[in-house]
Amino acid sequence: MKQLWRRLRNWRAARHADAVMIEGLFATEMAGVAETDLRTGKFTRVNARMCAMLGRSEAEVLTLGPADVQPPEDVAHIMPEFVRSMTEKGRWEGEVRHVLPDGEIVWARLNAIVVARDATGAPLRGVAVLLDTTEARRADAKVREQADLLRMGQAIGRIATLRRDVASGLIHADAAGRKVLALPDGDAPIRTEDWLETILPEDRDRVARRLRKAFDNNEPGVSLDYRTLCPRTGRLRYIELRARYSFGPDGKATTSIGVGIDVTERREAEQRLTHAANHDALTGLPNRALFRTRLEEALARARRGIRFALLCLDLDRFKEVNDTLGHPVGDRLLVAAAARLRAELRETDTLARLGGDEFAIIQCCLLDPQEASSLARRVINILSAPFEIDGQKIVVGVSIGIALSPEDSGEAESLLSAADMALYGAKADGRGVWRYFEPAMNRRLQERRLLELDMRRALAEGQFELFYQPIMDVETRRVKTFEALLRWRHPERGLLAPDLFIPVAEEIGLIVELGEWVLRRACADATRWPPGVGLAVNFSPVQFQSRHLVAQIAGALCDTGLSPGRLEIEITENVLIKDKEATLAILQSLKALGVRIAMDDFGTGYSSLSYLQAFPFDKVKIDRSFTCELDQSRKSNAIIKAVASMCDGLDMTVVAEGVETEGQFEALQREGCSEAQGFLFSRPVAADALPALLCALNGAPWTQAAE
Repeated sequence: MKQLWRRLRNWRAARHADAVMIEGLFATEMAGVAETDLRTGKFTRVNARMCAMLGRSEAEVLTLGPADVQPPEDVAHIMPEFVRSMTEKGRWEGEVRHVLPDGEIVWARLNAIVVARDATGAPLRGVAVLLDTTEARRADAKVREQADLLRMGQAIGRIATLRRDVASGLIHADAAGRKVLALPDGDAPIRTEDWLETILPEDRDRVARRLRKAFDNNEPGVSLDYRTLCPRTGRLRYIELRARYSFGPDGKATTSIGVGIDVTERREAEQRLTHAANHDALTGLPNRALFRTRLEEALARARRGIRFALLCLDLDRFKEVNDTLGHPVGDRLLVAAAARLRAELRETDTLARLGGDEFAIIQCCLLDPQEASSLARRVINILSAPFEIDGQKIVVGVSIGIALSPEDSGEAESLLSAADMALYGAKADGRGVWRYFEPAMNRRLQERRLLELDMRRALAEGQFELFYQPIMDVETRRVKTFEALLRWRHPERGLLAPDLFIPVAEEIGLIVELGEWVLRRACADATRWPPGVGLAVNFSPVQFQSRHLVAQIAGALCDTGLSPGRLEIEITENVLIKDKEATLAILQSLKALGVRIAMDDFGTGYSSLSYLQAFPFDKVKIDRSFTCELDQSRKSNAIIKAVASMCDGLDMTVVAEGVETEGQFEALQREGCSEAQGFLFSRPVAADALPALLCALNGAPWTQAAE
């Protein structure tokens, strides 16, 4: 009986202690505490922290139960286990998720115990303590994510981590690190000597010395870069290694922790960028920037007594190839020319493309200036041989200017200028030759530059004039047309022929503006001629590149009042070959205006016959090279006769240029030529001399046109 009484007192004391403990739990602010009626599954009591964790008021929480605040999938998964454990063991613990009113998910660590049972021992009430683990889980997830990113970054970025024991010299690296550093596979540590053997011999001693220096000087860390070969592919790889030392009580390094990065792609990209910045994209040769560097290096050697020659090269007739066959063919020609030049030079020489069709050679270590002549002769020979591009044989040539250092100059700019002046002299002497720089060349170059400056002023100051040469009807020997020919009345040099300034105008971009001036002035002059006399105006390939050409011609006709049928546009094959479709569209638009089209210099180009069929020509002008031998050569007569017969069948007029003798004129009459032009009838004359000339040639007084 005493034992039963003692057990009852103990039981009452335990229940009192449990009650006190539970009350203490509900008072805590550190954890959520909830009492649940295990029969109804509803909360019967919660503390403030529990309400905060669930994001609801106490009144709202007490209308709910655990199953109402958990995701449905968790209820289906956890509740059976929870009920079983509470019934059999009187407790349950685990991770649970709660859904807040806004849909956010929070995590909690839950510990639940049974605090009341019925007479049969079935659980009546349970108390649960919940610790919010949401932030901890997020932090853990972030750590895992960062670890995953680190591993991924190491794989993608080819980053190795390693540890080296200084005393033993053993290196520990994981599998990824071994792969990055081209180390043997396996788990065993690697000796420093074995690691050094993986480095290229050219870098190995430098790396070993740097490691020894860092250790001897107690440096806190060391940075290394070296090259190695991938054992599987044999590909060269670039490695950057950074390590930090840990030091013992004696101040000596004990271990080093390092990171090695495979920077091969970056180095190769840098090399490609450097190469692109210093080399011509088309030919692969050094460009102007790298050439200047090499030139400065050669000049530095020249100051120590090592002479060299600078050769400036310019391809002859390259512009003609570009204009007639197009830029793609011109580009392939440049590549082929560069290959021939490269094969002719020594490794110590420098070949560069300065731009366009300009090349330069630095010929190093000259013992005799005549070595430059020998090289120039070889270059002219190899570039004069025909090139075959796209099935076509193309013949160009090259002109070369040579300057010597230190004789001609010890400075880059002046030496380049000297070689350029020598090149200009070679071109002036007929092309296809080389010339050494001479001081007198400087004067000629200055004259050329002055000509450019003078030309820009000449148009604004009205120094250009138009002269006219008659084109005669062979049958009646009367004037049919006047061809407008440009002259420049230079204030100091007198009257200049177009071959002295038209090429310069094309080079400096003045030809379009100058050509429009010629057209408008000629149309205005022609309105004062007799109505039966036409006007012929020459147009260059550069003018035909303008999108506004048709509008310019239409505007000139409209503004001056000249009838379109009196205007004749003369073009050469150079206009036709460059862009056939665009040129054809322009010519058809001009024909629609009523303008006549003439092919000039027929027989001097590549494939004139095909153009007669493809383009809407009204007239063909036979080049003077065929006319000059008419009274001496049966072949010339036969050619003129054949062209005249062919054009008659195509309903085209035939004009013979360069007629200078009566014999030539009589031959043209016999062979069926329609019109003739040349000094036999008149040299070009100024506009104010036309009335008298027309009267003399036609035998009739000047009658002004009424447009």
